[in-house]
Amino acid sequence: MAYSNTTNETKITVRQLIEYAFRASGKTAEEQTPEYINAGKQALFYILQSMSNKGIDLWAIETVLLGAQQAQTILPLPEGTVKILEANWRYLQTPQIADALPDTNPDAYNLFNNTDLSLYATTTEEDNYFGWDYQQSQIITQVGFNAYAPLGTAIYNLVYETSADGITWTTREVLPTLELKDNEWYYFQIDPTPSHVYYRLRDTVATTFSLRSIQPSVVQQDIPLAKLNRDTYFALPNKQFQSQRSLQYWYNKGVTQQIYLWPIPQDNFQCFQIVTETQFQDVGTLTNELYVPNRWLAAVQAWLNHELALQIPGVDSNRIAYLEGRYKEWLNQAEEEERDKSPIYFQPNISYYTR
Repeated sequence: MAYSNTTNETKITVRQLIEYAFRASGKTAEEQTPEYINAGKQALFYILQSMSNKGIDLWAIETVLLGAQQAQTILPLPEGTVKILEANWRYLQTPQIADALPDTNPDAYNLFNNTDLSLYATTTEEDNYFGWDYQQSQIITQVGFNAYAPLGTAIYNLVYETSADGITWTTREVLPTLELKDNEWYYFQIDPTPSHVYYRLRDTVATTFSLRSIQPSVVQQDIPLAKLNRDTYFALPNKQFQSQRSLQYWYNKGVTQQIYLWPIPQDNFQCFQIVTETQFQDVGTLTNELYVPNRWLAAVQAWLNHELALQIPGVDSNRIAYLEGRYKEWLNQAEEEERDKSPIYFQPNISYYTR
């Protein structure tokens, strides 16, 4: 017997989903007007967004690293954040560098000895990078850099590179295009993390760029932050109390997602690891695929069948009721298996409130 010998090669586009929903509603291809096609796209958008309200979607979990400055109370979360699943204060150890690179740029040392972030360094066209080295091979697990943009924002297209001799460089990470405000941090995790002697950040687009600081670090600990409710946070008598590390946070789940830290940082080199659930990607054009795993496609299709049948005139009420039952059945199957099947341990912990 002949098999396809392929897995995950079948692609279902937005157009195919909508056309299937028309057929499920008993409509022909000739009845698929542009108005109803747009109605199908809108229904898909509503379905995807409402799925964030039905528990945790495992494929939408992301881990982000956020930096904070001294006396910063509010930590903005990335656009599209739906909920916070975990929040940690990250203790970092920054090994002492031997030299800042390029050695022809004396201001490069500012990036590694700039505790108040008042200094900065600018590259030249000949040496379009900033880097550092160590006396001997050193493991680095995380790198952060602070933007210099006194007039508003700066755009960076950086790659992270390493070298054994300072001559031949290997690209380890290609960072996304970033638009950062002045004094804004960006941190990224490095995996895998072999040891090297030479490291650098190079812009692949701009001929010159400027930074205030670079923080190459070894992650020592992730310490959980305790979550406060709104009443408890606003009952705190001194919300501007500064400390070496934050202990708690209030999650302001508004249109713009934010974390309110307490205590607030006492220096400019604070890093937080936040595990979030994010919104699904937009529906896009008819030729796009949906950003959902294949195990959910049947449930989304059945849901769309019902939603579109409600909008198309002339669909029999018995068919609508049948489609409703089908989508609930498929949806229940998908939700029941949206789990990682790992063991669960319940351990009471009231230390946040007793120490």
